[in-house]
Amino acid sequence: MNAIKEAHYNLGIAYLEAGQYNKAVPEFEAAIKLDANFIGAHCALCRAYLEQDELEKASTSVTTALKLDASHQPALLLCDTITQAYYDKGKEYFKTKHYTQAVSTFQKTLTLTEALERSSQVFDVENKHIYAHLGAAYIGLKAYKEAMGALQNAIALDPELVDVHYNLGYAYIEQGYYDKAIPHLERAVAIAPNLKRAHYNLARAYRESGNLEAATHAITETLRLDPNYQRAHETANSIKQAHYNRGITYLNDERYSEAVTAFQNAITLDSDFTTAHYNLGLTYLKMETYPRAVDALRKAITLDRNYKAAHHTLALAYLGQQELGKARDTARDALKLDANYQPARSLLEAIDPSFTPSETQTTTPSEPGRPVVKPIHETHYELGIAYKDSKMYTEAIVEFQKAIDLDPNFLAGYISLGEVYIEMRQLDDAETVAKAALAIDANSQPVRQLFDDIRQERTPTQHQTESTKPASTPPADTPDTKRDLERGQAFLNNRQYHQAASVFKRVIKADASSTEAHYGLGQAYLEIGAYDDAKAAADEVLRLNANHHKARELLQVIRFARNIERNKRIQKKVLSYGAIFGIIAIGIFVAFRFGILPWSPSLPIDPDISIEAVLEAPSGSKHLDAGERGRVRLTLTNRGGTARDVEIRFEPPSIAGVRLIKPELLSKVSENSDEIIGITIRADENIRQIRNEKLQIQLFGKKEWFGKKELLATSEFSFKIIPPMPDPVRPRRR
Repeated sequence: MNAIKEAHYNLGIAYLEAGQYNKAVPEFEAAIKLDANFIGAHCALCRAYLEQDELEKASTSVTTALKLDASHQPALLLCDTITQAYYDKGKEYFKTKHYTQAVSTFQKTLTLTEALERSSQVFDVENKHIYAHLGAAYIGLKAYKEAMGALQNAIALDPELVDVHYNLGYAYIEQGYYDKAIPHLERAVAIAPNLKRAHYNLARAYRESGNLEAATHAITETLRLDPNYQRAHETANSIKQAHYNRGITYLNDERYSEAVTAFQNAITLDSDFTTAHYNLGLTYLKMETYPRAVDALRKAITLDRNYKAAHHTLALAYLGQQELGKARDTARDALKLDANYQPARSLLEAIDPSFTPSETQTTTPSEPGRPVVKPIHETHYELGIAYKDSKMYTEAIVEFQKAIDLDPNFLAGYISLGEVYIEMRQLDDAETVAKAALAIDANSQPVRQLFDDIRQERTPTQHQTESTKPASTPPADTPDTKRDLERGQAFLNNRQYHQAASVFKRVIKADASSTEAHYGLGQAYLEIGAYDDAKAAADEVLRLNANHHKARELLQVIRFARNIERNKRIQKKVLSYGAIFGIIAIGIFVAFRFGILPWSPSLPIDPDISIEAVLEAPSGSKHLDAGERGRVRLTLTNRGGTARDVEIRFEPPSIAGVRLIKPELLSKVSENSDEIIGITIRADENIRQIRNEKLQIQLFGKKEWFGKKELLATSEFSFKIIPPMPDPVRPRRR
């Protein structure tokens, strides 16, 4: 039988070498039938099938051979050859998008490589490449979970395969696993910085995960690599809109720094995004960063000349820079676009006494040719209305309060102030203002409407009641808390101490650990004179933060203020008991002599201050030329006691065509001393006639540490403005 087996095998070999593979196959099969363990016949049969490109049959034959002897070298070499053939065929399927066949072929390739691995045979095709192509084929079939498994196997074998990182990141995105996609796409970009599809999908992943700044960078890089990449342009637009929407939300919540970043990111993706430039300017305006507001708003107007809101807001920015001429001209530009645009009209009425609305131009003034000068409190009121129309509520409150301070019976000021408080949801403050207005006119319908609006705001609707059940309790650190802290500080700065205390208490109710709110409440209570409450607030700050130095200073000031208050009470009591005055005086002297009492026996001396104002022009003249910047030198001579928190005010507060910059607050003007203060003054370059101007300079300050500010001194200051002189006319030659 062995001779017959050998005869079939040898004849098969002869056919194989002669290229007659069809004849060789039956001879090898006959030999194997006679001896199933004839490993040489199995290998020869594998070669015959392989030459006919019958990979399945060749694979079966070599697998059988390796089962007989896993270390049989000819079988191992044949197995390596078949593996390479399968791999090449799989790549062809993949290239022609026959993904199902590609997946099947790559899987068979992996099966063969397992046999080679068991024999420790070094083979040409590495598993990492097979897994990489298998994962890509699965992605072609949108079988993303299977793709993830194959690609993760590839990365485990080689973490530097760029296509594998990219495909794995893409598969994670398609499955909604954006956070998992990001590190793989970042790695792909690090290995291949010019792989635009990796940058593009990285932008998608960042956008969906909420990291808009990183998404902006990634999509910008994508478009740098290929400016015509249409899908990237579409994604850039969606990211731009997301930035813009986020900026609007931050702006409404008064989170101005975050709003600036959001609008700037939107502009990065679209430099001609008009409304983003406008809202960026509006944000800077609310931050009182006027130069940047001007730049952004001018850009918005450049992009859209008919943007009337941008003209009006630009006018407010110029007003913030005290450039009244530019503010007036820009507000007029807004009215050229819409003669009935009320915010611009209100602003012009406030800053330009010569402005007459179109519908009242036929009204004859009391003195022909001379503009009617409005009372100062009405000017503040109209400016407040302009701020209110622009939703600049903090600025509006300041102006309405100034109007009320100048005329305590100015009913319209109270009503508008109450309306602003309602808009800001500060209903306690609105009610306080409404009660003050009711005391002025108990029959006023607008005042009664103000009370109705407050009641309506305090009565929640059914929908609001359902939406504010305990299940939806907001977190303690909401955006409103930050906004209320800013409001409370604004009230402190404007000496509205009761309102400040109310706001800070609202913050503490929302966040009992807010040191800023407790400290602000302590400051407000101190100014009101509620020393026990002020001390309790300062103590709470130190309980929360033992290193809060300002709270320690506040406690020292409270103790000092209490001593002064106690001294005043004792002095009053002493004066009321004249019969025993001598005894008490001796007691006070003894107590002071031995340091028992901490006050001084002498009463404070009031300040006695005089003001001397002198104009210093660059030209050395006693007048200002149009367009010239000069200095008013004020010499304050104090021949009395110390004045504290000293500030300079002007009456009138402003002069058309003249810019006056107030000096900074002086902490004190010491007794028997002189202080020199410089005030910058500038005349508008457009002045065309000689003007003689008068200005009353007022000095306000405190006579005691914790007294109220009052008028300490005044001085009349007159100056002349000379318009540009025309060039001399040369004489004609005869």
